[in-house]
Amino acid sequence: MSLSALLYLVGMASLFVGQRLLAGYDAMQWTASLAGLGLVAVAAGMRLRGLRAAQDEGLRFGHRVAMACLVAALASLVMYAATTETVVRGLTLSRETEDRWLGVWRSLWPIVWLLGTVPLLVVDYAIQSSPVMMPVRRIRDMVGHGLVAALGIALVFPLNYIASKKNERWDLAYFKTPQPGTATQAVVASLEQPVHVRIFMPPSSDVAQELRAYFGALAGPNVTVEVIDQAAEPRLAKALSVRDNGVVAITQGEVDLEATDTEEGEDAKAEPADAASKTPKPVTRTIKVATELEKAKRTLKKLDGEVQAILRELGHGERVAYFTTGHGELGWDGGVNAPVDREMTALKGRLKQLGFKVKQLGITEGLADKVPDDADLVLVMGPAKQFQQAEVDALRAHVDAGGSLLVAIDPVAIREPIVGGPDPLYGLLESLGVVVGDGMLASEQGIVPISHNKLDRLNLVTDGFTQHASSTTLSERSDKNVLFTRMAAYLDEADEHASKVTFTVRSLAVVWADLDRDLEFSADAGESKSARNLVAAIEGGTDAAPWRAMVIASGSVMSDLGVGFLGNQRLIDDGINWLIGAEALSGTTENEEDVKIEHTKEGQTTWFYLTVLGVPLIVLALGGLRMRMRRRGGGR
Repeated sequence: MSLSALLYLVGMASLFVGQRLLAGYDAMQWTASLAGLGLVAVAAGMRLRGLRAAQDEGLRFGHRVAMACLVAALASLVMYAATTETVVRGLTLSRETEDRWLGVWRSLWPIVWLLGTVPLLVVDYAIQSSPVMMPVRRIRDMVGHGLVAALGIALVFPLNYIASKKNERWDLAYFKTPQPGTATQAVVASLEQPVHVRIFMPPSSDVAQELRAYFGALAGPNVTVEVIDQAAEPRLAKALSVRDNGVVAITQGEVDLEATDTEEGEDAKAEPADAASKTPKPVTRTIKVATELEKAKRTLKKLDGEVQAILRELGHGERVAYFTTGHGELGWDGGVNAPVDREMTALKGRLKQLGFKVKQLGITEGLADKVPDDADLVLVMGPAKQFQQAEVDALRAHVDAGGSLLVAIDPVAIREPIVGGPDPLYGLLESLGVVVGDGMLASEQGIVPISHNKLDRLNLVTDGFTQHASSTTLSERSDKNVLFTRMAAYLDEADEHASKVTFTVRSLAVVWADLDRDLEFSADAGESKSARNLVAAIEGGTDAAPWRAMVIASGSVMSDLGVGFLGNQRLIDDGINWLIGAEALSGTTENEEDVKIEHTKEGQTTWFYLTVLGVPLIVLALGGLRMRMRRRGGGR
């Protein structure tokens, strides 16, 4: 490559940096842009000097072609200038005209630039390879090859413009309506009163077939299923408040059509002769499903979870779960910038699917006095600050009265310093039967790489599960499930207690408790490698007021980061069902929803340049390599 071509490329690169990467930094932008134009001008001067100095006709023809290509590239810069904000604003165009103006010039200037640059580089290579004499025919051949390559690359730009104006989408994603999970089947088997599922859809539609296949697997003594066209059964649809097709109505109790007609009639306001003889109005819950399969896919993929939540509510009523607040616990309203290991949106959503109404409980809600009587479960999720003694006394009273408690406690090292004596929460845990060990668990094996440095030694996984009612699915599927925990403490059994403690999850044996916080194993510092207890299921109380509690040695287990692992999801389902005495309902919930892939702006930019520039350049390089090999073969 000649010095002229090299200066040309450097100048163009400087222009690109100034216009695209330094936008908003006026001084730097102008400096880079003017420097680029200066280098291009120098390159043009050197090319002109080469043309005057050339003696061979072929070389002179080559330099003239190179000059023409360079002028074409400079013309593309003028076209680019027509798309800048300064020029467009000065033209005072209408909105529609401005869109057309920008669309035309933004598509043309890259094409003209390529038609000038690629042949210029090809001809420059030919001239440099034979600086004394050059056949005119070879220059023409090289120009032809360069134009073909440039047009091939340039095809990307009009295609992108057309695609942006004619935007079409094809759904090539995997789709499957899930079958009922074992947890849903267990809920159906536990129903005390049968439910009736009415699918308001045109019977011949594809969506109706998908729904019929799912609910057909649940049909039996406790569930009856039928597909109904809303227009064919207007009275029944009105009784269930269904106005059109596209609804699945799940009803517990019989629908009295005659009573519905009476309520709509003239005597609807009259009091019945015997109010006690009125049949209780059935309870109906609905799921909206689009009548077109393409639009219904998203709902169908997660159908099992929604159906399970409705059946739990109809069969067992709504329960109430209280999350303690005011101590730096995990939350669900931290905003888009909240760390994923301090958010528990997924846990909140799963509790709702399990039939819970979720509430918060802090000092302002009365935690220092007592836990509300309607609490079926109280959750303390990774508090960073210490509790007051009055709050802990209220939690203890809740447990002694036969309540359920779930505590996820983080290591002391990542909690705020305790002042005024030990944290009363640790005293509560000890009275329940467990104590929190010193240090933070770390390992060099069995870890999840997230930050790709030594901090990853805190990201532990384990498949050490014990057979227990609070970990039924985990232990049965330990070959497929692992539990993830980040920055975990560990648990030991307290010396004196009256409860029954079962450690249901243990770490791998390669883990050590990092006491000096250097994330390095050191036997001299008193550190040792062994399996540590991560989760404890505790039972106690009297026959009149039995209680259950679960203690987890890290809040991250229940965070959105942890719930991304299937084992953590199983622990939530099994553990909460066990805490409320519904372990018979434990099992799997099927979900065919696609895993969401997050793309950052930087990642999108990288992929754009790789596909638009990288792939064509690779093809061009392979073509050039092939031509070179053919020349060598011909020479031999």
